[in-house]
Amino acid sequence: MSLRIFHTADNHIGLSFNQYPEARERLIEERFASLERMVATANLRAAHFFVVAGDLFDKTTVTRAQIERAVTILGKFEGEAVLVLAGNHDFCEGPDSKLWKQFRTAADGSRVLALTESGATDFESDDYKVRFYACPCPSKHGREHTIGWVADAEKPADRLHIGIAHGNVEGLGLDADQRYFNMADSDFRNAGLHTWLLGHIHVPAPAPGNTGRPLYFMPGIHTPDSVKCSHPGHAWWIEMDADGTCRHEQLTTGAIRFVRLNPDLHHANDIRELRSKCESLDAPNTILDLQLTGRLREEEIAELNAMLATISSAFLNFSQERNIAAVLDAAAIARRFPEGTLPSTLLQALLTDDAHPGDAHLALDIIESLQKP
Repeated sequence: MSLRIFHTADNHIGLSFNQYPEARERLIEERFASLERMVATANLRAAHFFVVAGDLFDKTTVTRAQIERAVTILGKFEGEAVLVLAGNHDFCEGPDSKLWKQFRTAADGSRVLALTESGATDFESDDYKVRFYACPCPSKHGREHTIGWVADAEKPADRLHIGIAHGNVEGLGLDADQRYFNMADSDFRNAGLHTWLLGHIHVPAPAPGNTGRPLYFMPGIHTPDSVKCSHPGHAWWIEMDADGTCRHEQLTTGAIRFVRLNPDLHHANDIRELRSKCESLDAPNTILDLQLTGRLREEEIAELNAMLATISSAFLNFSQERNIAAVLDAAAIARRFPEGTLPSTLLQALLTDDAHPGDAHLALDIIESLQKP
């Protein structure tokens, strides 16, 4: 029989999402809803363990209600245990941690366990024998990783050995200032375990696959939290044989997408292509941010404005920034400057200079900058 693990991390319950006022309540709710879906999936697949490798919560000041709701959801897991590691956002400085005291009170009598101290814990049944090595974060920042002690720990040959840690991994994430418990592949290998279940970096690793013996697993965030997250939210399903061989599957766990589009618009066809892209998205479940650049004729700008006004209300949240200039032609010059004036004469002359097609626009930018108060 194989050991079955559902692995998540970086759930960041407690994010406020104030920058998305129209979608704020939905985004807050999604963090709990995605957690519920993951527990349900783990139960459906008969997982032995549900592992949260740090940052279940976004900060140590989350409310009691948020803690209790998260514990209630995790308490629905039907396997052996839920193992929740303290990450760098929900770190545990010691036994007086308010967050983790409230967590343990809420979890009392359940199979939901808080891993707030470094140490090894054994579990065994007819299906498996496993020792988990908990390496929690004692603070939000740390120059030294927390896994060094594992290399010297006793490792009986009759069981699987799995580490649970939180922090940056060299080559996978950026930590130039060494502030996030930075770990290297050599640190994992020196520890002498079968694999590691990690958290902290919001991008999954290893690359999707289904067999082998990965040095570590990083699930990535369970449901996106900003346009910086281009994936839909993931978790790992891991089945491990007694010799450490894994069969693993990357699961999609989020229901909301953040999408940023950066179109450079120069023709009406570009506007229609942008509309097609927007209409292909699952608008009610998408936070859409448009970064618009380009140069369009005035009638095309009007078409763009009408198109955006039509589609914007369909999205969960819609925002845009634009740097679009108007195409300069004879009619546009006449609307701006009376015939015979110096700006009109200069711009009309530059407009006919095919060898320097951008000079007229440059001159207009200069003229308009001089006219500003």
